[in-house]
Amino acid sequence: MKKGFIFDLDGVITDTANLHYIAWKDLATMMDIEIDLAFNERLKGISRMDSLERILVYGGKENDFSLAQKETLAEEKN
Repeated sequence: MKKGFIFDLDGVITDTANLHYIAWKDLATMMDIEIDLAFNERLKGISRMDSLERILVYGGKENDFSLAQKETLAEEKN
């Protein structure tokens, strides 16, 4: 008797990569940072905060936001 199932949704049943790209691009644009699909490849497989940090470094704004502001931005992305 089977007791449960494991589903690997993202990338198998559904692909949300483009939706994440659009959300990161919109957030980056709000901070006057332009990212493209090539840069977005660097964000795959890492946490939301690490992604935000990479975007800020890429845009030269890594020191412009407090930790609290970064947490708010990361939440806003979703």
